[in-house]
Amino acid sequence: MDDRPEQVFFEDDALDRAVGMIMTLAAELYVTRDRLTVLERTLAAKGLLYPAELDAYQPDPEALRADAQDRDAFTAALMQNLSAKQSAKGLT
Repeated sequence: MDDRPEQVFFEDDALDRAVGMIMTLAAELYVTRDRLTVLERTLAAKGLLYPAELDAYQPDPEALRADAQDRDAFTAALMQNLSAKQSAKGLT
């Protein structure tokens, strides 16, 4: 266990924790973006993907529905804390 005191940047502990969460998410997003770039470059170098194909991609109606469902579920889970309905995941 780490005995060092928690870093404090704001007077409100909740704000400090929220900023910490945002910074963690930002770091994770950057890692994801970096890996996606490597994947795209690797596929393009092997002739398996042409970058213009990504920009020109048009999903079919089934893919649009699936993407919308995924986006709605993601947004609902993300916004759940703001609606004061926070609960531990996996508990019934």
